[in-house]
Amino acid sequence: MAKADTLPVFLKSITIQGFKSFADKVKLELGQGLSVVVGPNGSGKSNVADAIRWVLGEQSAKNLRGSKMEDVIFSGSSVRRPVGMAEVSLFFDNSTGIFPLEYQEVIITRRVYRDGEGQYFINRSSCRLKDIHELFMDTGAGKEGFSIIGQGRVEEILNLRSEERRTLIEEASGITKYRMRKREALKRLDETEHNLERIRDILAEIEGQLGPLEEQATIAREAVELTTEQKALEIEIVAFDLKEVRHKLTTSVQETEELQSAIAAAVADLSQKESEILGNKVKLNLLDEQIQKQQETTYQLDQAVNQIVQELRLRQEREGYLGEQINRVTTELSSHEEKVRQSTEQLRALEDRKALLHKTLEQANQALAADEQRLAEAKARNGLEEIDILRGGLSHLQSKLAESTAELSRLTHQLATLNSTHEQLIKEKKDKEAALLSHEQQETQVQEQLKAQEGLQTDIRHQTERAHQEIAQLREQSRAGQRELQELNRDLEKKSARYHALKNLEDSLEGYQRGVRELMLAKKKNQPSCGDLCGTLADLLQVEERYEVAIEVALGAGIQNIVTETERGAKEAVHYLKSHNLGRATFLPLDVIQGGKATVAKEAAQDPGFIGVAVDLITFAEKYRKAFESQLGRTLIVTDMEAATRVARASGYRARIVTLEGDQVHPGGSLTGGSLQRKGSNLLGRSREIQELRQECEERRTQQKELELKAGALSIQIQKGEENLKHLMAEEQELKSALAVLRTQELNLRAQAQRIRDEITAVTIRVAGIEQERGELQSHKALEAEEQSKLTDSIQEAQEALARQEEKNRQASQEMEQLQERLTQTKVQAAKWEQELKQAVERLVQDQALLGENKHLLERKRKDLQDLEESKARLAFEQGDWESRRREAGEQQQQAQEVLIALRKEREVLSKELMDQEGLAQKKRQEQQTLEQKLHNLELKTARWDAEWETGSKRLLEEFDMTWDEAQAYQSERNRTELAARVQEIKLRMELLGPVNQAAIEEYPKLQERYDFLSVQKQDLEEANESLQQLIAELDKTMSERFEEGFIAVNEAFKVVFKELFNGGYAELRLVDPANLLDTGVEIIAQPPGKKPQLLSLLSGGERALTAIGLLFALLKVKPSPFCVLDEIEASLDDANVNRFAQYIHRLSDSTQFLVISHRKGTMEAADVLYGITMEESGVSKLLSVQLEGQDKDTRTA
Repeated sequence: MAKADTLPVFLKSITIQGFKSFADKVKLELGQGLSVVVGPNGSGKSNVADAIRWVLGEQSAKNLRGSKMEDVIFSGSSVRRPVGMAEVSLFFDNSTGIFPLEYQEVIITRRVYRDGEGQYFINRSSCRLKDIHELFMDTGAGKEGFSIIGQGRVEEILNLRSEERRTLIEEASGITKYRMRKREALKRLDETEHNLERIRDILAEIEGQLGPLEEQATIAREAVELTTEQKALEIEIVAFDLKEVRHKLTTSVQETEELQSAIAAAVADLSQKESEILGNKVKLNLLDEQIQKQQETTYQLDQAVNQIVQELRLRQEREGYLGEQINRVTTELSSHEEKVRQSTEQLRALEDRKALLHKTLEQANQALAADEQRLAEAKARNGLEEIDILRGGLSHLQSKLAESTAELSRLTHQLATLNSTHEQLIKEKKDKEAALLSHEQQETQVQEQLKAQEGLQTDIRHQTERAHQEIAQLREQSRAGQRELQELNRDLEKKSARYHALKNLEDSLEGYQRGVRELMLAKKKNQPSCGDLCGTLADLLQVEERYEVAIEVALGAGIQNIVTETERGAKEAVHYLKSHNLGRATFLPLDVIQGGKATVAKEAAQDPGFIGVAVDLITFAEKYRKAFESQLGRTLIVTDMEAATRVARASGYRARIVTLEGDQVHPGGSLTGGSLQRKGSNLLGRSREIQELRQECEERRTQQKELELKAGALSIQIQKGEENLKHLMAEEQELKSALAVLRTQELNLRAQAQRIRDEITAVTIRVAGIEQERGELQSHKALEAEEQSKLTDSIQEAQEALARQEEKNRQASQEMEQLQERLTQTKVQAAKWEQELKQAVERLVQDQALLGENKHLLERKRKDLQDLEESKARLAFEQGDWESRRREAGEQQQQAQEVLIALRKEREVLSKELMDQEGLAQKKRQEQQTLEQKLHNLELKTARWDAEWETGSKRLLEEFDMTWDEAQAYQSERNRTELAARVQEIKLRMELLGPVNQAAIEEYPKLQERYDFLSVQKQDLEEANESLQQLIAELDKTMSERFEEGFIAVNEAFKVVFKELFNGGYAELRLVDPANLLDTGVEIIAQPPGKKPQLLSLLSGGERALTAIGLLFALLKVKPSPFCVLDEIEASLDDANVNRFAQYIHRLSDSTQFLVISHRKGTMEAADVLYGITMEESGVSKLLSVQLEGQDKDTRTA
């Protein structure tokens, strides 16, 4: 639906860049009428309303749907990087002059960076947020007006309390600016009353000070005159005293020189004696070292003698062992010779037996031949050739069988004998191998023990060497500790003497004026008149050493001022001094003394040489602050004179300035400087030095105890080391004896093992021969058994054939049987003898082999016996050499012992001489100490006179800014008594004047001037207070009138709008307290068609929302806004109510430019221009616009 061309356009366009989902720069060109922004959920269409709200000054990130303001900056997507800035600009048409600016177009811009920095602009010029608020005030278009209404705003109206709902009427009535002015006026009124109250308090205080200060100024002027005269008199008195002190110092210097000469002579004499003592101590140390070395030499010779004796004992044991071996081998040799003899006799008997058997066998063979001859003749006689042949064959077979049987019997017996011998030899070999293994294990154990003992001996030897070194180091440490202890004792004596001297000065209050000294001594004695005294300024402050000179110069003679608790206590002390005629003193009563610090000019405080106000550089109890501020509060401390002149110039020469070296710049510009005579400890330095000396003496005593403990510990360590050394040497000797025993055991075990190895070798050879022979016999036996089996079969066949033949010739064979029987017996007997002959031959072979073995062993034993006799002879030959070594070592041992005894006698003589010399040196030392004590006493007096000279000179320099030479010009013909009397008169007058406030001379006119100025200020504030109260009353009246007018107008408009939106019904606004228009609440009464009137909270959800929207429209009718943004406020309405809502907006668009964000169809149909928000790219919003005129649509990309 098109609008008239004359409709004004207020918000011309919006540009958004980097704000929320608008990563790229977009521009909304807004035209006349109703513009609607549509888009799917999540596309970012509500971000347009947030952008407008943000640029108009929204400060709550929560209202912008974020947690912090940086959340409004585009944070990136899956394909885009985050941007660093967000910017939104609103372009307004100002042709009607709605803004008080001389521009046709007004551009409002807001920009924020990711680091939190924010900027505001009006027409590209930087401005404040307040400027933007004031620009939109009462235009109806600001952030607080009705130009931006969201669904949350509708909910807010529904949930507002009646008192809060009145703000809507106030906004529509245009009284917001009046409320702001009232708040400012109330704030100014509160500040004015507060300032007025303060000025009244200050004026009252000043009025109480003016009278007394005027009186103090008069007294101060008189005090200045008296002080000037007193200063001249005191200078003359100090010069008089210094003259007397100078004479005492001159006399003291002469006496000191005489004593120093006497001490120098005593020191030289003592030094000579100590040199002689030192030389004897060196000789004594050399003797100790020689004795130590000689003891070591003696010990080494003792060890050598012991080793030789041990070696002789080992050789004797070896010789005994060789004798035993020779006896054993001799016995074994006799045994083997006996075995050879027996084997020879057995061999000879076997040979005889062999000859006998051979002869018997021949006789048997002859008899057999005769029998066979007779049998042949019998066969021939009988004619039985066939039987003879059979019987001959059978006989032959039987003979062979008998031979085979005898052979098998012999082989079996021989095998049994060999097996028995083999078993015995195997058992003997195993026994010998077990014995060998046992000996080898014992030998290994002995070797391991020997190795372990040798390693232990090496360790003990190394430990012994280390023990020697450690003892030598400990002795050297002990000597060094003694030297350090002596040096420490000398240093302690010096520092202790210095400490006691200074402590005596401090206890006797040397350096203080007589009056001060007498009062402080009386306080120590609990004098009642002095009970109120706190102490001198020097006693009550602490200062770093680098500030001592500056603070002493700054205090001057005031360093001896006495602080009292009360003025009464000071007067009692004054009375005590007068009544006892003890001199004078200056008092600082804490209850009346005035403090205060100088105000340091900014230029002076920034000077690189400026250190601080003097009172800030010292430490004291807080109760004494006013006392110290009165003396040091107006004195500045700087590094040097250059800095002093700069600071003085910067402060207008109004302050007293002191350098670290004691130079001064006085108020007015005068300078004091030069060298300071600091012959002794000053009052501040003396206390510090006493403390330092006390601490140093305690440290030295602690070190002394530590060194003494260390020396005792070293002595114990040396004693333990020597005991350990003796223990190690004894242990080393025991190890040597044990090693000798182990080596003997090793030799014995090795010899026994070798003997067993030889016996095992012999047994092994015999076992191998038996095993070879047994194998051959077993093969032979197997062959014989096979042959016997064949013979048995052949005999059986022959007997069967013979039996058949004999059956035929039984008769004829009787004689032949008899012959045959005898022949068989003869053959068997012959075979038996032949078998015995073979066995005898075999025994003979075996015995011959055994005889050869015995002869071989016999030769080896003879060789062993020869070796043992040679070793024994060699030992006997070497025994004489070792005896010679023992005698030679014994002689060396005796000589070393004699040298050691001589050295010890020489040491004893030297020690006695050293004791005599030390006694004489002690006497000389006592004489020197007596002279030094006299010198010390004289130095104490000199130090006291130096302190008096220093105090007097310092007083002249610091109090009067002059030297001793300059002070002599003040001396007159008056004596000291006359001078002191006049000073006493002046002080008495000063006491009658009471406390003097020197600053009152300058402070009184300044205070009067300030009083006059503040009186004028008070009158001005009272007039301003009256004007502000009048203004607030006028603002209250104006706001009440305008609120009443606005309420009536909004109520009438609300009634009309409600009927239009609901097609009937009734609604109105009611005041909760009509009599109190400035604070009354506002209730909404609504009666939809067909229902009773009721409060807003009792309506249905849709009715409540439409009622709230109706109230917003009524507010817009009363106070039209040039433009209005509605963000989905119709979302909770049904379609019918949406259509009525859209139609009503359309009517209002004649006077107000609308930008509606919606997704409802009825609203979109009423739009003149549609803007589409899409998200073609993930996370990035894009803008499309559609111009609607009838049914034609022109789509373009913005």
